Amino acid sequence: MKRSQQIQNRTDSDLVVAARSGEAVAFGELVRKHQRQSFAIALSVINDPAEAEDLTQEAFIRAFRNLDLLVDPEKFVPWLRRITFGVCIDWLRAFRPELYRSGDVLEEKEEFMKSNAPSPLEQLEKLELSNRVLNALSNLPQRYRVPLTMYHIDGLSHEKVAKALNIPVGTVRSLVTRARQKLVPILEEYAKEVLVMNRDADEVFQEQSTRARILHIFNGDSARGTLEESGAAGDFSVWADVLHEGPVPAGLSVEEFREVRSRFHAGQNYGFSYERAYEMQKRWDDKLVAFAEYDEVILWFEHDLFDQLILIHLLDYYARQSLGKTKLSLICIGEFPGVEPFIGIGQLYADQLASLLVTRQNITEAHLKLGREAWHAFTSPDPTEIEKIIQTDTSALPFLADALKRFLQEYPSTRNGLGRTEMQILSLLEDGPKSPAALFRATYPLEERVFMGDTTFWSRVKVLSSGPHPLVELDITEREGRLPEGEVRITNPGLKVLAGTEDWVKLNGIDRWFGGVYQNGTEATWRWNDEIGKLERSL
Repeated sequence: MKRSQQIQNRTDSDLVVAARSGEAVAFGELVRKHQRQSFAIALSVINDPAEAEDLTQEAFIRAFRNLDLLVDPEKFVPWLRRITFGVCIDWLRAFRPELYRSGDVLEEKEEFMKSNAPSPLEQLEKLELSNRVLNALSNLPQRYRVPLTMYHIDGLSHEKVAKALNIPVGTVRSLVTRARQKLVPILEEYAKEVLVMNRDADEVFQEQSTRARILHIFNGDSARGTLEESGAAGDFSVWADVLHEGPVPAGLSVEEFREVRSRFHAGQNYGFSYERAYEMQKRWDDKLVAFAEYDEVILWFEHDLFDQLILIHLLDYYARQSLGKTKLSLICIGEFPGVEPFIGIGQLYADQLASLLVTRQNITEAHLKLGREAWHAFTSPDPTEIEKIIQTDTSALPFLADALKRFLQEYPSTRNGLGRTEMQILSLLEDGPKSPAALFRATYPLEERVFMGDTTFWSRVKVLSSGPHPLVELDITEREGRLPEGEVRITNPGLKVLAGTEDWVKLNGIDRWFGGVYQNGTEATWRWNDEIGKLERSL
């Protein structure tokens, strides 16, 4: 068999896998197989053959750049379809905003006629209902076609369509209703010519009283707001406690845990009271425990320590619930094509975030089991439980082991009592004073996966500046909601500790929680030995 025939006989799934490994001809075959369908989709929305051709090319370029994000290669076709539709909507927003500026629905002056030209979809083999619908849609005036497509084909609510097109919700409802009325006879004719339909054509576009109820839980407000702006369906929430800081003891109820964490945050000079901290935590928890109200809960996280600790906390919670019909899904990434350096999903634009939806994976018993075991280890008063988790099979959560190891590196070192973060801060100051903002930015390249925000970072600097023998001194002016202005300098004790001739814990003592472990006094019970990559217990 010739190579060209071998390529043509491969499934989409095989071609995706081959294209990911660098086989250019494989992606070329995907283009050959699906470019007519993508063109038809673009033409049904844009109704301009030249523009539709350009947008089809843009859709394939975007698909190629994001191919690594497609978790299930068998879903390449619906994934490509969503990308194509998204590219078209972006084009309409940029170049045809006048279509929906009027608040009233106006009838077209010209007579509504069905085109006699061959439909772009008539040449497609094994034509399905969705393709026949798109074919009929191409005959609608653009004013009606776009909102109808967004509502019925892409599954957006009237409110989401209204927001995307910047028109009133009532106008969207009227446009969609009128478009359905115009489309029914065309759809019936197309369907009779191609395939006998098993139901009345009007049912294809009847109002959908029940839609999938989806809850998205994010690691922060930035990504949450971005996806909400994309028009994705569902409710949007956040769970973003900084669990690598402060007490995280085992065996607490949701309410008890909220109480402990709120009191910790209120005592850290983060700028809010206990009442505000508690209200924020309760708002997060209320959405977390309301899972039964949704058909699907999607967890959005990334590869770093901050996210992985939240993820195992949520998995532990859900592992202990009777989920009923609620489906759990996970989106957890460590990179995104074209985004370098990748720090987190908060960097992504709306269309980039939305493209991840089709890559989500089902949360299985393996995820729940590992999440619960890892959370038990993290909250245990014995930190060697974390080391045991690292040594087990953590493939269900591929970023977890590295994140937990990074957490253990925050323990006082056997060399000088500094955790890794404090060690990095002093090392950066060894060459001279730095502003707080410059110092914070300089820590980024020192981390394999950046996990610490500026507020947490600054709290660490302030601890270094305290005690009988401060390791840094601050000459700063505080600014609300931002890092201070001024300079941070290393002191002589700081230089000695950095050199290993003095020990930070012995100089200034320790009063700190590490998950479920509390260390207090002038000696640390547990220290991190970086040479052997393990914890050591002081006798």
